[in-house]
Amino acid sequence: MRAAKPNPLRVAIVGASTLKGQEVRAILRARRFPLKKLVLLDSDEDLGCLSEFDGEPVVSLGISDESFEFLDVAFFASSPETARAYSHLAEKNRFLLVDLSHAFSEDPSVPVLLESQPTSKPVPGSAGQVASPHPAAIAVATVLQRLRGAFPLGSAVVNIFEPASERGSEGVEELKQQTVSLLSFQKSPYAVFDRQLAFNLLSRLGEGAKETLISSERLIGAHLKALLGNEFQMPSIALIQAPIFHSHAFSFFVEIDPSVSIDNLEKCLESEWISVAATSDEPPSPVQVAGQDCIQIGGMKRDFLNPRGVWFWAASDNLRLAAVNAVAAAERLLLA
Repeated sequence: MRAAKPNPLRVAIVGASTLKGQEVRAILRARRFPLKKLVLLDSDEDLGCLSEFDGEPVVSLGISDESFEFLDVAFFASSPETARAYSHLAEKNRFLLVDLSHAFSEDPSVPVLLESQPTSKPVPGSAGQVASPHPAAIAVATVLQRLRGAFPLGSAVVNIFEPASERGSEGVEELKQQTVSLLSFQKSPYAVFDRQLAFNLLSRLGEGAKETLISSERLIGAHLKALLGNEFQMPSIALIQAPIFHSHAFSFFVEIDPSVSIDNLEKCLESEWISVAATSDEPPSPVQVAGQDCIQIGGMKRDFLNPRGVWFWAASDNLRLAAVNAVAAAERLLLA
């Protein structure tokens, strides 16, 4: 755990009752982020939720223009529409807006920050907007940057298995209800995914789904381009909706010089942000990484048909990774 930092800050979490918002609050506490004031803001349906922070009761308040007065930083874990509606106040009221909603994925003026990556882009100081990338993009970029820093890389392919929690608490609840309903031979709810996810894998969601996998794939691709830069050969990615509640899983394929040993690849990846299980050990699973700050990798092996090909498995807690990166962005810009 980090030591307490000086200059306590006035902080707001917008969408405090969402899964992302709850995780941001947990990370602020775990990293001992220096707080002078913490304001929890929620949409109408979540108003008045009673919770606690450091042993003190906290109640979520409604969102209005006045909510953003006298702040140092606001974490937007809300809907993208809410983030866009209040983003203009960041410059007006001179606070840092850290976006976890992906509202500005198509806006090149909003820099994307990654904790494991020293930034060369101009970023705002005490006012402005920064984006914390999609948690899958965080994991993929962190892994590929570690490899590229040590060895020349060829093509890369990543299959991303997305958990229900990326669709919020509604997605988690629908997967739970589908599972219970199917085991009870009852009709299943399809409001979020618009088809059966329980005991299934989906390469596409139904036409009535609230958010398509293609849109999420584009978002991850946009964030990877922003993080990896033009000099990096972009990986090919495929997003698959998996019947898991929390944590991403990844199947990586990379082309690399056959003379590079598996042992050297594993040593290269081991770092502050990546934990590597030796080839002889059991690869990580989404259940094992829940609550962990780092990306876990295992099951590394050579491709049987392509001597340049290497496969490995990875997993990371999507909510935790997003929250850690967002809080680290605020630390870098306001407390450095």
